[in-house]
Amino acid sequence: MTGAREVRADAADQQRRAAQREAERPVCKRCGRKFTDERWEETTVHRTAVRAWDKSVCGPCRADDVAREEAAVAARLKAAAPPESQDGPEPGRGRGWFRRRT
Repeated sequence: MTGAREVRADAADQQRRAAQREAERPVCKRCGRKFTDERWEETTVHRTAVRAWDKSVCGPCRADDVAREEAAVAARLKAAAPPESQDGPEPGRGRGWFRRRT
């Protein structure tokens, strides 16, 4: 009977540990979702903490931040670029050094 009692005690211990782990799982400060195991690990492991960026938001919120930043950079680059001419190259002019003479 002690074998069955040990199995039940181990199962109860595993359930208690799982419940404690879920209670400690971080929650996103923006949307309130609990972090996935991967995101939680990103924010706690030292060598990947640099890549975790804002450690208080979940993965989808972080992806939204990255997309917003990339869109802002693209908009700045587009605004800083000179306008392209609509006419194309001048007629009668060849392209490059070795143009055909007529």
